[in-house]
Parts: sequence; C-alpha cells; structure tokens
Amino acid sequence: MTDGQEVLVRLSGIVKRFGTFVANDRIDLTVRAGSVHAVVGENGAGKSTLMKILSGEESPDEGTIEIDGRATVFRSPRDAQAAGIGIVHQHFLLAPGLRVWENIVLAGEPGGPVLIDSARARREVTELADRTGFPVTVDAEVETLGVGMRQRVEILKVLYRDARIIILDEPTAVLVPAEAEALFAAMRAFTAAGAAVIFISHKLDEVLSFADDITVIRAGRVVGTAVPAETTAPQLARLMVKAEMPVVAPREQPASDRVVLETRGLGVRGDDQVAPLADVDLRVHAGEIVGIAGVEGNGQSELLAALIGRADATGTVLLDGDDVTALSTVDRRARGMGYISEDRHRDGIVLPLALRENAVLGYQQLPPVRRGPWFRRGEAARAAAEIIAAYDV
Repeated sequence: MTDGQEVLVRLSGIVKRFGTFVANDRIDLTVRAGSVHAVVGENGAGKSTLMKILSGEESPDEGTIEIDGRATVFRSPRDAQAAGIGIVHQHFLLAPGLRVWENIVLAGEPGGPVLIDSARARREVTELADRTGFPVTVDAEVETLGVGMRQRVEILKVLYRDARIIILDEPTAVLVPAEAEALFAAMRAFTAAGAAVIFISHKLDEVLSFADDITVIRAGRVVGTAVPAETTAPQLARLMVKAEMPVVAPREQPASDRVVLETRGLGVRGDDQVAPLADVDLRVHAGEIVGIAGVEGNGQSELLAALIGRADATGTVLLDGDDVTALSTVDRRARGMGYISEDRHRDGIVLPLALRENAVLGYQQLPPVRRGPWFRRGEAARAAAEIIAAYDV
C-alpha cells in the first residue's frame, strides 16, 4: 500500500529462528514515508523479534532489509541508528542513576564522553523537548520519574539522534488517555515532515484511529494487511487469533454487600514532608471491579503500595473485616491479596531467574512452595506448569 508515496522501509522474506523455533517466517513489511504503520498480533506472534531485526538488535537468518530503496545489513543497533532508525522499547532502557539530559545524550554527548559540554547538552535537550511536545525536567534523576515521564525520555533519546523511523513498542500500555492523545499528536507532527512511525499495539481501537496502514502477524507470519478506514476491530481480532471473539454475556450477579477490602484514612508519608497520599477511604465489595483513575503522579502508585504493605502507611487497611495494617506483604499474600506491578521488569519479575522461580516470586515463603526451612523446587515447577497450561504462556 504505497499509493505512490516514497517507501522508507522494506523488509522482504525475513526469517529468524531460535533453535527449532521459527519466530519470523518469510515476513514482508513495507512502510511509507509520512505514515504510521501498525503491526498487530498476539503475544508471541513475532512482532518484537521483527522490530529487533529492524533496529539492529538481532540479525535475520534470511531475507533483506531496504532503507530508502537501498539494501543494507545491520550488524549492531549503532548501524540502525546511523540509518535513521530508533526504537522505544516497552521496557525502558534508561540509566536510573543519571539525570534526564544525561540519559538522552548518552553515547552522543556534545564535546565527547570525557569533556562533556553539559550546558550545551542541557540546552539542546530543552529545545528538543519544547520543539517536539515532550516536556521534561532535564535535571531530574530518572529513577524518580513515573513510567509516563520515562517514556518521554526514551522518545527524546531517539529524536536526539535524528531518527526518521521510530519504532514504538506498546507505547500506550502505561499511559492514561490524555497522555496517549498527546503522544499521538506529537507522532503525527513527526510523520508530517516525511518521517515514519511503526507502532506495535494490542489496543485495536487505537490502531484503527492512529494508523495509516496495518500489518497483522500470527505465529510468525503475515496473515493480512488492512486500511483502518475499511476495517473494524472484530475483523482485526479474527485475523490475529484465527477465531471469532467470544461474546461477553451480561453479568448475572451484581456486587454483593460483603466488603472484602476497606481503607480508613489511608495515607503515605513522603520523604519531603509532603504526603503523596492522605485520608483515603475506600470500600471494595465481593464481585466488584473498582477503577482508580487520575493523572500519573497523583497517588495511585502509593495507594497500591499501601494496600499491599510496601509503603510506610498511616490509617487502617481491613481485609475481609480483619485489620491487616500491621501485617507484612507476605502475610497479606497469604490471606489472598495479590499485586501486579506497574513496571513488571523493575518490580514484578527477576529476569535472570527461571520461569519456575518467577512463577512463585512473592509466595516463596508460603506453603506448598515452602516447607519448614526448605524451598521446594518441584512445587515451584508444578506451579509454573499450571500457569503455562491455563494461560497459554
């Protein structure tokens, strides 16, 4: 679907194998200048592997990459950057101990890596942020930032290196709607100058409203392309999973009167004497889903940390009517309270550990995984196998 427009990227017959597993199987992808091209598919379909190949992080076993009509070989991410390609990973690659401007100019510092011209670097980052619509506090340490602000830093890193092709991997997964709209607007301004955005997402409504072209990948193969104006979300979903989407029946049982979780005057003490959370009263009934809404940085993360026992909290937390305020996170887990972290790479899993250890992480001190002083690897492996079977991991 070039419509006479210049083609910035053309992938032809891309194959990538990991042992006997074929992650990409003869994939073709064409990306036009001035367009947003969405790549959609289930988890494990091969989208991220394909983007790693385009960004120089992986090498294809077969196939060709053309940039501006010229065949090229990327031996490293630096080669891809030199060709004008930048990738913003779903899991950010930032140095937490460095400030915002230091992360953005890292490996491209004005004046060189030894005699860095910090005043120039700060000025260039500030001007770039203002010009592109991604305002940041240039002197803030990255480890103090929320996920939405960290994403801005990642995007500015790419733009600082004059990328003409930006790959966004699940960019709105951590954003509230207003932040997502601001991201889309900024990316539209980027493509208006003849650049291109490759956009990976599971949010089909966003894909249909944001993209110009859509490629659907299933089990490592391209199974279809689409034009948003001529496509519906159910049609895309059928291509992705090769099945009709189930119809969700209305819930027959409303929420009951039984309160399973309650907070009274819940607060969290701040390091600078400013409480990020104060006097929160909350009730959650059995059978109920409660949404917590707000712009990032207004206490949502602190509320969840206080509920699970990971924050220095004031007030009271009741679970099934019992006061658990003084209980540890482990004890709250034992009583049935679970927690899925905002940033799973930073807070939810330990990457060097095997799946069986990660499957029981946070529950390793509880039976049946623990018996007396012993960690039972067999029980951990059994738990991992049950998760794999139940959720198609």
